[in-house]
Amino acid sequence: QVGRSTESPIDFVVTDTISGSQNNDETQITQSTISRFACRIVCDRSPPYTATIFAAGFDSSKNIFLGEKAAKWKNPDGHMDGLTTNGVLVMHPKGGFTEESKPGVWREISVCGDVYTLRETRSAQQRGKLV
Repeated sequence: QVGRSTESPIDFVVTDTISGSQNNDETQITQSTISRFACRIVCDRSPPYTATIFAAGFDSSKNIFLGEKAAKWKNPDGHMDGLTTNGVLVMHPKGGFTEESKPGVWREISVCGDVYTLRETRSAQQRGKLV
């Protein structure tokens, strides 16, 4: 599980820093654009070795945790879905992961692991189009 919180459910703590500092002594922490509980990455340990990203985090009771301002909706199948307040964005490079690869298109991941086009702004209540 990835996020900016240092609480025990978080495996990898990620923080924002102001770019341009020359060494670690000058590094400054700024207002974070990373959600407290940003996402969970689940990897299969047996073939076909797939990895799935789910936006939002899970609290100590293993319940999904989304911020108060996060976009939420009910899917046609009746399941609830949503986006983190700041979004969980992924980009798959064109040409795969090689030295010759080029940047691809950024997409946003929902709580249920669906992939959407980017919202108008990162914190907008209206989700992008399902990809």
